[in-house]
Amino acid sequence: MTPREQARIQPLLKAHAFLGGLPDAVLDGMIQRGQMRAYKKGEIVFQRGDPGDSLMLLVTGGIKLSLVSARAKEVVLHFVGAGELFGQISAFDGEPRTSAAVALEDSEVFIAHTRDFLPAVVGSPATAVAVVRHLCGRVRNRVSLFEDQTFDMRARLARGLVRLANQLGQRRKDGIHLELAATQEELGNYLGLARANVSRLLGELKSLEVIKSNGPRIVIADERRLAEIAEAEPLE
Repeated sequence: MTPREQARIQPLLKAHAFLGGLPDAVLDGMIQRGQMRAYKKGEIVFQRGDPGDSLMLLVTGGIKLSLVSARAKEVVLHFVGAGELFGQISAFDGEPRTSAAVALEDSEVFIAHTRDFLPAVVGSPATAVAVVRHLCGRVRNRVSLFEDQTFDMRARLARGLVRLANQLGQRRKDGIHLELAATQEELGNYLGLARANVSRLLGELKSLEVIKSNGPRIVIADERRLAEIAEAEPLE
């Protein structure tokens, strides 16, 4: 790790609820013993079943976490944004990876080995509680994906956009900008929708002026209306 790379990583780690609570000496040691890796678009970061001995921080780019169903269909569990951690579950329980991670675009990833931070987490009750809360938040996100399946397709798309906007969006004067380096097929695999339905539903929201879109960029222009569509009554 070069001094310049260390200077980029340190504030990103400090920004996280549980890692940010660790002493600077621990974070500095993590950074010095960690490694930066670059991944090309489409390159595999890790496969389901790989050893889980590290925590990863996305520095730049985009990553999708996914698995393949029994019917050989991809199910996208999460889109990782820059500055976000991933691989936490395996890093803490030491078990194999539960999903695959693939670069959606050229990406930089910082890899921190569990052995370099777990003792400090165990030794800090406040940090341990922050870890539990963080992991519970990830579980809630997974549950929401299953809950979405009880809604009609338009509400399901709207709920997904609201969730992604909260996670990855940047609020500007003309709305919430969501830049997602995913194809419509990958977005559909996240929402449980066919690509054709994603395209049609995005077109409907665009015609209603709820969103504006240009390639992978989506601008949520009418946040209130999108929230109303997202909260439409579930299917019986």
